[in-house]
Amino acid sequence: MGKHKRYKRVRKHLEFYKLNFALTPPYKLAVDGEFIQQCLRYKIHIKEQIPKLFQNTVVPCVTKCTVSRLRRAGNQYSGAAIIAKRFERIQCSHEKGVKKEEECLRALVGKRNELKICFGAQVVSLRNSIRKVPAAPLLYIREGVPIFEAPSKASQYESKEKSSAKVGLSSTEKKKVQEAIEEEKGKQEKLLRRKRKGPREPNPLSRKKKKTHKVASAPKKDKKESKPEVQAEITVQKEKTVSDAERLRRMRRRRRGKKKKKASLEEKNDGDGKEDKNEFSLGETEQ
Repeated sequence: MGKHKRYKRVRKHLEFYKLNFALTPPYKLAVDGEFIQQCLRYKIHIKEQIPKLFQNTVVPCVTKCTVSRLRRAGNQYSGAAIIAKRFERIQCSHEKGVKKEEECLRALVGKRNELKICFGAQVVSLRNSIRKVPAAPLLYIREGVPIFEAPSKASQYESKEKSSAKVGLSSTEKKKVQEAIEEEKGKQEKLLRRKRKGPREPNPLSRKKKKTHKVASAPKKDKKESKPEVQAEITVQKEKTVSDAERLRRMRRRRRGKKKKKASLEEKNDGDGKEDKNEFSLGETEQ
């Protein structure tokens, strides 16, 4: 997620807490030891970077129990203990003495977060207990990025109740609503009590299909028996085609013969005519 989108989302969540639970700046941020240790690990400067995320002044705070826990943790948490000393101290809400860090912060949240403090918690069990309390903004570190968590279900439910109380119904309207609900319930009960008139037919899709008796068809002829008949038909067709072809050939031959005869006759006639002319010419010359 981009930086601008993250800032926009934080602004939206803070506006929700402001409208519903009167959470106003400067914001007090109570942090646990693990939160400080993670910020030190990922080089997140709490006093500089967290106010940029909130887009307003933020005062980081610690309890006496958190500081004592970091001191007792050893050299691994020595840097976190030094940073915690520089933060503002919040008075523990439990009895005198030092308790466990988780118990101290749970007591600080209380049932409704009356002090209106934001919490920077890295321990999962502490986060889960804070989520159950309405009007308790929660911040934690994930992969080197500070994340402002969306309002929990408890705070959302509380805001819905407040909005419904503002738009509350009058006594007469409430009575009418109850009467309408009772009437609807009575109608539903009557519908359930109604008896079915007569037996219902079964679902047509669930019925079995009626068995239809098949009519006995004529036995099929074997292929072996049908072969000679087929061959006889084929031979007849072949003979027909042969006879037709022969007829055509004969006709063509006759026509050719007639044409040849005509041609031969014409040639003979032409030859006889020429001989007569020659004889006539010879007779004239002799005279």
